[in-house]
Amino acid sequence: MSTQAPYRFEVALSFPGEYRERVEKIAELLAGILGKERVFYDKWYSGENARPNLNLYLQDLYLKQSRLIVFFHCTEYPDREWCALEWRVGLDLIKKQQDNRLMLLRFDDAPIPGLLPIDGYLNIKDLPDPDVAARILECLARLAPLPTPDVDKLVAGL
Repeated sequence: MSTQAPYRFEVALSFPGEYRERVEKIAELLAGILGKERVFYDKWYSGENARPNLNLYLQDLYLKQSRLIVFFHCTEYPDREWCALEWRVGLDLIKKQQDNRLMLLRFDDAPIPGLLPIDGYLNIKDLPDPDVAARILECLARLAPLPTPDVDKLVAGL
């Protein structure tokens, strides 16, 4: 990937805290390929996020600083304050016809405001974490070349 990439992060993750343990494993797998500095997983940036008006900062981070935003949707997602904020960015990108920058993952079939039955998603309830990370990297590769050809290695279960 060019060092002059227009995005600070290749991937930004949006999820409710109930799934933190699993999402962190997926984030670690992604960081092993992309580099930790290219994956926005909130816990890794807790110092940077300790600021007033974090809501505005995160909107900018997801909208302008992240190439691909991965949404981990589930029953709890619409009711979480920070998830709702992040999902607003997703809806804005849909409106701007930049929906190729969104990847929709699901832990269950709960309704998500703004999604229709015709919208595609990946059900990850029973999908192993390396496979989830590999699918994210495949989606990212459609937007920009990956820095290494390690997607197959990830699928094999790093």
